[in-house]
Amino acid sequence: MESAIAEDPSPFVRPSVSAQRRARAASSRVPGSIRILFVAGIFPPDRGGPASYVPKVAAALVRRGHHVQVICLSDIVRRADADHSFLVRRIRRGQFWPLRVVATTFAIWRAARLHDLLYVNGLGFESAIAALLAGRPTVHKIVGDYAWERAVGRGWFTGTINQYQRSAKNWRLRFIDFIRTFPLRLAHEIIVPSQYLRRTVHGWDIPAEKIRVVPNAVAARTRSDSASLPSWKGRTLMTVCRLVPWKGVDGLIRLLPELPETRLVIAGDGHSRDQLQALTHSTGVESRVLFLGDVPQDAVTAYLTQADAFVLNSSYEGLPHVVLEAFAARTPVIATAAGGTGEIVQHNINGLLVPVGDSAALKSAIEQLWREPELGRRLANEAAERSRAHFDFDAMVASTEEILRAVVSGNRAPNTVQTEAV
Repeated sequence: MESAIAEDPSPFVRPSVSAQRRARAASSRVPGSIRILFVAGIFPPDRGGPASYVPKVAAALVRRGHHVQVICLSDIVRRADADHSFLVRRIRRGQFWPLRVVATTFAIWRAARLHDLLYVNGLGFESAIAALLAGRPTVHKIVGDYAWERAVGRGWFTGTINQYQRSAKNWRLRFIDFIRTFPLRLAHEIIVPSQYLRRTVHGWDIPAEKIRVVPNAVAARTRSDSASLPSWKGRTLMTVCRLVPWKGVDGLIRLLPELPETRLVIAGDGHSRDQLQALTHSTGVESRVLFLGDVPQDAVTAYLTQADAFVLNSSYEGLPHVVLEAFAARTPVIATAAGGTGEIVQHNINGLLVPVGDSAALKSAIEQLWREPELGRRLANEAAERSRAHFDFDAMVASTEEILRAVVSGNRAPNTVQTEAV
């Protein structure tokens, strides 16, 4: 069957026979079950929040007796996905863009007719059109502002996400705002991971009563024993992020000359990598900066446990899942008070919080942890305990399931699932 998949010239990959049988066995209809179509722009082996979230939540919903299928974009369309307990249909990402939009919409429409609702984690516009044609409700998960990210990436806007919300827009920015917002106007419910994003989405003229806050959570992970950092006699500072301007990795590199005996380990990749590597040379710290590139999640967990501190120097975050990963690894956290980060990091309680763009405060926080190792241990222990209490994976899945059930039954989800992050 693998060879048949490899030779398939279509833009889709058909799930293997074994994957279909496993999925049917795992998700046979039981009383009260619902048929959920996940739609995702990224999916393993892609890296990123949705690529981590979708397979774990999909598998959890299958274990709860629901039928689940995933449709996603992928660079690797020949992957059989036999290890999943649900069906995965991959659409070739590298197609000519208009053809890809049509192919994606058609594939979502065909699948939607066999499901009770769509749970959209990407490809929002295509999902909205397909759901309209199929007569199915949608629930969207929003973890950021697609329009702002696209505008910054294309050089159409240079300000922060908060500035973007208030700025005057030319026709190009209005168009990508429409692509972002149109599907949400049609959505039955919208899930966001933080109160910050709830306010942001409400600012797009989306009714507040259909925006539900369900904070991110960390599932139990296995640690990769083969993921070891090179030996180092000094302190290890680690960051995990996409290498894009708003993650502030350049600011961390510029601080290193003032932090002797400190190395910076960077896990992640992105279009800013070449500029960041050039910056390490121009600042003379290339020997103290380690670019790991894109690494598997179990390796990230292992690397975090080997770091003396984790730092997130972002100017924007919805609710940073990687901070929860650092909490679970019992690695002391330093983060900027950007977006929803302040909803999970409480200064001097479970981490150190510094103002966005304040390099002096960031340097001072790092030096404080280096001087006071007992402080780092106290913060890390408190973070791990609070994370278990307030960011439980099963509780997140249960809240999500409650919202999906309410939509299928035609009811509004109860307000109790609007969980306040703490």
